[in-house]
Amino acid sequence: MSAPVRIAAFVAVAAALALGGTFMFMGGKQNSVSASPVIIKHHRFGPGVKTGTAAKPATRPGPTPAVHTARKKPTAEVAALAAGLPVPIARALGRSRVVVVELSNPTSELDAIAFAEARAGAALAGVAFVPLNVLSQADVGALTEQFGQALPDPGLFIYTRPAKLALRIDGFVDKETVAQAAHNVGAGLSSVATG
Repeated sequence: MSAPVRIAAFVAVAAALALGGTFMFMGGKQNSVSASPVIIKHHRFGPGVKTGTAAKPATRPGPTPAVHTARKKPTAEVAALAAGLPVPIARALGRSRVVVVELSNPTSELDAIAFAEARAGAALAGVAFVPLNVLSQADVGALTEQFGQALPDPGLFIYTRPAKLALRIDGFVDKETVAQAAHNVGAGLSSVATG
């Protein structure tokens, strides 16, 4: 072999040994260091990946004894129920001093407009609003017994605490009239009327 070939072979062997030594050094070091395991945790929203040791599951406290406490009804609600008003009106009187009640038939277009106007008028006046379906005995049965007659359809009642019918308007009422009527009743300017 000629001298240049021997030098090239020597350089190639030296490079191979150096490269092999580097790989052994790196591989040996990697094996000597313990890597943290990767834990894949699955839950109902999809897989999640966490590194490091597994977290301990959260412990939940033991069951607490069930304490059944009835909702304490406001005095105004109790008084309205005692007076025979339907539950939705009584609950509204428990929350608000003045309550606008709209009687309507959900299958009638005119009643649907009257319902929307009454609700908007109650909102303008800042008072509670209760819709009652004249086709539902559960909704209007108690009122029918009180009045002893058929209820207006549509119709508007405004109640004040404890269970006083302050204003009754039979027929359609626009939101401005509802708001003004509720305001007047709240200010004590109106008594029972039929229109």
